[in-house]
Amino acid sequence: MSGTGTNGHLEGLPLLLATLAVALASFMNVLDTTIAIVSLPTIAGNLGATPSQGSWVITSYSVCLAVVLPLSGWITRRFGEVHTFCMAVLLFTTTSWLCAMATSFNQLLLFRALQGFSGGLLLPLSQSLLLRIYPVEKHGLALGIWGVTSAVAPVLGPLLGGFITDRLGWPWIFLINIPVGLFSVYASWTLLRRFESERLREPVDFIGLALLMVGVICFQLVLDRGHELDWLASNGIRIMLVISVLFFFLFLAWERGEAHPVVDLSLFAHRNFLVGTLLLSALYTTLVLATVIYPVWMQTSMGYSATWSGLVMSPMGIAPIILMPLLGQRLRAWDPRPLVMLGSIFWGVALYLQAQTSTESTDTYMAATRFAMGIAMPFAWMPLMVVSLVGLPPEMNASATGIFNFMRMLASSLGTALGVTLWDQRAIYHRSRLAETLSPESPQYQEAMDLLSQRLPEPAAALAALDRAVTVQARTLALDDIFYVCLALTALVALAAWLLPAKHGEEGTAR
Repeated sequence: MSGTGTNGHLEGLPLLLATLAVALASFMNVLDTTIAIVSLPTIAGNLGATPSQGSWVITSYSVCLAVVLPLSGWITRRFGEVHTFCMAVLLFTTTSWLCAMATSFNQLLLFRALQGFSGGLLLPLSQSLLLRIYPVEKHGLALGIWGVTSAVAPVLGPLLGGFITDRLGWPWIFLINIPVGLFSVYASWTLLRRFESERLREPVDFIGLALLMVGVICFQLVLDRGHELDWLASNGIRIMLVISVLFFFLFLAWERGEAHPVVDLSLFAHRNFLVGTLLLSALYTTLVLATVIYPVWMQTSMGYSATWSGLVMSPMGIAPIILMPLLGQRLRAWDPRPLVMLGSIFWGVALYLQAQTSTESTDTYMAATRFAMGIAMPFAWMPLMVVSLVGLPPEMNASATGIFNFMRMLASSLGTALGVTLWDQRAIYHRSRLAETLSPESPQYQEAMDLLSQRLPEPAAALAALDRAVTVQARTLALDDIFYVCLALTALVALAAWLLPAKHGEEGTAR
């Protein structure tokens, strides 16, 4: 059996294998954005780097990933969708092996940067290939399958990273990519070659390419290093921010008159794409921020291990595995506006539950709040993803998925950078307020010291324990504040849902 239907699309086992190959490549890429986070102290220690330098393992990857995402459409038009995808998977697999074999920190940074370049192609091309191999009436299902990777991989990353680092050693967080990558390359090349897109040997817009790369690199560095360098208090951050803004506007001005632009900005004239991408980027920002700060709080304030905090976070990935493909298959027949509003309300409820977290919260409660987020996610995410990407001309798919993912990741990077800074500022605020109520003359202070003195006879030890308790409480209250900010952003998404069309097939020009 050839596995090809009368309409030219794959069917049966070949379709299943092709879907698995493409989805696994996307999963592998998203996983690598988070799996190394919990391993940074071990990696830095083994390769002779400081903890601060260790964060460049993440920065080098994210910067290169951000640079390639908006260029994926241009690269695909020039080299072909299937060829580009297979070469990207092969490069990602090879650089994963090189990362594991790195004997110095500088080597690891170089290989991570190359891994980021290839990963920036995997993310959008995995989406556009699934849209290519599935018939139009099943595009929602295809995006639902792809959406599972975006939902599950960020949650599994810290869990797998902690477990693998503790049990096998940090090189194995990269070595596990090799069998996955080899399968993906072989299956994709074998099954998808005949779905190759047309190659266009159009002139290269070197000026636009240079303007975009400099602007994106500088802005991503601002987001990645801003918190550590105290934002605008750093001359380097100020310089990079000015350069990024200047080059961004120069890029927009140049591309408007360019006959062969590196980024197809005409996509933003499609109202569905513009509104859907902006709303989904806002929701994705709340997800990433909640996913980043929650385990950090558990480990730094509550004493959780990396593995245990990952286990508490993991229930979020359960529901999307089931719900995203099911919803995606049925969404084309439904009005997306009430779905997005209802899903945003569900998402807001889940965020509100997390905003009730306290130092007394149990593992079960925290895991339940993450499970609630997993249930809410498909109802808001899937309609927005379908509205944004389904219905565009096939030749625009690669460009659309590249810009879609670029906007999503840029918004999440910006939101995370600002959110972590706000968390620190609110912790300082809450600590000062708590300190006012615990002055040496206050009854609360006397009561707390009496209780601590019963367990810690030394006054200095009791005072240190009280100071630690105040710090933990302040960080927890600040954590809740961040969830309330995310809740407010989600409420705006729920209201803005009515800017979407009543039906997925409706299209309009952005105003």
